[in-house]
Amino acid sequence: MQEVSSPMEQAAQLPKLPGMFFRSLFTVARNDQAEAAATTLQDTFTAPALTASQVARYKEAFPGFVSEVPLTLMYCLAQRVHLAQMLGDEFPWPAPGLVHVSNELEQHADIELNKAFHIQAHIKLPARGPKVSPRRLRPLFTVIFLQDDKPIVTCKSEYQVMPKASNKPAKPREQKQGQRPSDDWHAVNEWQLDATSGRNYARLSGDFNPIHLHPLLSRWFGFEKPIIHGMYMAGRAQAEIEKKHGKAVQRIDVTFKRPVPLPATITLWQTADADTEGKYQVCGAEDLLQRLEGSYTLVSSEE
Repeated sequence: MQEVSSPMEQAAQLPKLPGMFFRSLFTVARNDQAEAAATTLQDTFTAPALTASQVARYKEAFPGFVSEVPLTLMYCLAQRVHLAQMLGDEFPWPAPGLVHVSNELEQHADIELNKAFHIQAHIKLPARGPKVSPRRLRPLFTVIFLQDDKPIVTCKSEYQVMPKASNKPAKPREQKQGQRPSDDWHAVNEWQLDATSGRNYARLSGDFNPIHLHPLLSRWFGFEKPIIHGMYMAGRAQAEIEKKHGKAVQRIDVTFKRPVPLPATITLWQTADADTEGKYQVCGAEDLLQRLEGSYTLVSSEE
């Protein structure tokens, strides 16, 4: 596999979001059908420390956290790293419209407030070209956060490159019905998400991907309605899990199965494999179709 490294000899300051979102609009003209072998892009950044007010706003949005710094909050910073890398000349696809399909976060040490981060980041780009199936176009982003040269959190995120919607009218989708999870699963809570949920979380997280904001914008990328951020649900799930167990989450992963068009009513289900491990899933409250699934590991009492 060919290695492509960033030309930066020293870590660059992670750019601010408003400027990056404006620049991302110009990436829609990229020739993403050009044939190329698989490559790995590497970058290093520095980022300002998290503040107590940032953590407090996140906890207020998702009540129930036991963690001093919620692990899923770190994805908000990781996603900023992703966008900075997507704007690099070597990244082949338009930044707007990429869909987050899976994520894993693991905490290695305490996250210290008011202490800046050094960030190591790389992207594994799949082979691409006219003969490559669109389903295989899934770049994998790995972001490692360090404080005082010590790894604190690792975030691994996979995205799906979505083709632009054609001008043909969308065919009405068949209404499907899922099945209630087995008796091993227990309903933890039901969430009511209205049409403003995506915009509210965008302001909290900084993720203003058009697919989450307005029907006219989401339709351009193939979605009839805005869809809620996947990490909104992962963050809310982490808060509910910590509230239920009275322990902090050390590792959490999630795979996004189906989008959740807004408005929606969804249910969080959970099953425990052991005292410190378990699985969770989010399903439609009425149709019972699974929207996401994942697993978690709690901080053990010995730590």
